[in-house]
Amino acid sequence: MARLVDYILGHQDIIQKMIESFEAGKPGQTFLFVGPSGVGKKQTAIALAQALICQQSLRGCGQCPSCFRVASGHHENLKIIQPDGAQIKMEQAKEVLEFLSFKSLGGSRVIIFDQAHLMNSQVGNSLLKTLEEPPEGTFFFLIAPSVAGVLPTIRSRSRIVQFKPLSMDDLNKRVKAPTWALKSANGSFEKLATLQDGPELETRQKSVEILNVFLKDNDFILNEMWRSEFKERAQGQRILSYWLGFFRDAIALQEGAKEQISSIDQAPLIKNLAEINRKRLLSLADGVLLAERALIANRDSQLVMEEYFVTTKNI
Repeated sequence: MARLVDYILGHQDIIQKMIESFEAGKPGQTFLFVGPSGVGKKQTAIALAQALICQQSLRGCGQCPSCFRVASGHHENLKIIQPDGAQIKMEQAKEVLEFLSFKSLGGSRVIIFDQAHLMNSQVGNSLLKTLEEPPEGTFFFLIAPSVAGVLPTIRSRSRIVQFKPLSMDDLNKRVKAPTWALKSANGSFEKLATLQDGPELETRQKSVEILNVFLKDNDFILNEMWRSEFKERAQGQRILSYWLGFFRDAIALQEGAKEQISSIDQAPLIKNLAEINRKRLLSLADGVLLAERALIANRDSQLVMEEYFVTTKNI
């Protein structure tokens, strides 16, 4: 087994800087990792935990019993808190405080809060003092999509570390996928897995079929083929998100920026869309954004599509 930090893709600069700060004994024991989901924030936190807890090296040796136990997620000095349902609960905060009340058997202790934005104010307040002044040798890693969703009192006590989307090359090192999926994943393994799921592939293909009908059939509203797909708002939202991607690809093609096109497997559709005049194409894209907002607001999805067709038909 090797060190976990060696398996992290795309964030080696972050790891290097943090390990150097640990070795130099610089201040900082509470860190807030923010960035898109599925890019490796939690994996990085666990890898750094292995390095911190290893008693052989602050870079982690990857060979000692301690490193093995961290890799398996069962080290006595590592505690990972996952949301219990839709939130991190008070009982879990008490578990952390109890965990810290026991004397360490040696080495650093690491607490990882996955989805820290699901921590309510009561939980946050119970941990404030500990997060602001962690016991010696104790490190906190809080993980969230963005700083905006994290309690201000927690943010102010944390060193914020920004994670970026992974590159297509990084994704392709771990998962073999078609180029269109790698491009459309926006640097996220989580999104990539979703795109390759059977039902999602079917939804994407259905979005292509419905869009072709939308563009060609002057009586689209009366055509029943699309209505069943828009009975559920969630399904309608997924279809519209694909439409927006197709429109963006068409604009990229109009601009001659072929390298920016994601849906390269849908070349005929993108070419047809690119032949639409720019004003109408932008109108179609803006209309999708408005329709998506309407669906988020729980409006009837079929009615929203009817309005979308009517408002964009003659532009």
